[in-house]
Amino acid sequence: MTTTDQNSRPDTGASENLAAERDWRGIATEDVDDLPSAAGVFLRARSRRLLGELVRPHRRQVRWLLLVILVQNLAWLAGPWLVGLGIDNALPALMDDGSVAPLIWIGSAMLLAAGTDAILRYAFLQRTGAIGQDMLLTLRRRVFSHVQRLPLAFHERYTSGRVISRLTSDVDALNELLDEGLDGLLTALFSIMTIGIVLIVLDPPLGLVTMLAFPLLLLLGRWFQQNSAKAYRRTRETVAMVIVQFVESLGGIRAVHAFRREPRDTEIFR
Repeated sequence: MTTTDQNSRPDTGASENLAAERDWRGIATEDVDDLPSAAGVFLRARSRRLLGELVRPHRRQVRWLLLVILVQNLAWLAGPWLVGLGIDNALPALMDDGSVAPLIWIGSAMLLAAGTDAILRYAFLQRTGAIGQDMLLTLRRRVFSHVQRLPLAFHERYTSGRVISRLTSDVDALNELLDEGLDGLLTALFSIMTIGIVLIVLDPPLGLVTMLAFPLLLLLGRWFQQNSAKAYRRTRETVAMVIVQFVESLGGIRAVHAFRREPRDTEIFR
């Protein structure tokens, strides 16, 4: 046996012990903060595939909602454009000729645009909320059914607190995406596209100068995506460990009282 082999054995044993400890705590590959690139690509692809399966029954409604949010953004952007028309055309006509017709037409158009914006936004939020809750119900049922089908060896190795975290924290993250993130993402995307097109049409030099900031925004967005994913993983792991301690302590409350473990469990929980 070579010296290299002898020196490598303790490291291998330490790695195995660490892996066993993490398995006992119910920490899988998804909870590692710095994932290898291949693992990150695999997990993202799996998440997108799951999201696609949840969206598939609502594909027709999603297509209509994309059209609704597009028209709603156009109605919202029509407001500043109509104000500009009023300043450039309606006010001079009123001051020079005393004609109120252009002002009335533009005011009516602004009311119509505002009403269209409000109605379409209400319809979008109402339908996305209903679709989102239906997707969450389907996801909760799938996760619960999957946990019920898992063998006993999994439940002996994977703590109940981790399972509860999957049923609560992870589902709540998807709930936040559907309730708030999706609306903000689509609104920002369509607004950037339409405002960029309008800028280029009205003032090409100014529009091109504005477009120069897009690469920097993309880099900042990429940096935020990577760091926020790591922060979310750390937060999820911490929340899961709190749930583990809480659930396991309550599950064995008789043993806790019998061995006077209340102060120690309180210290661990804190």
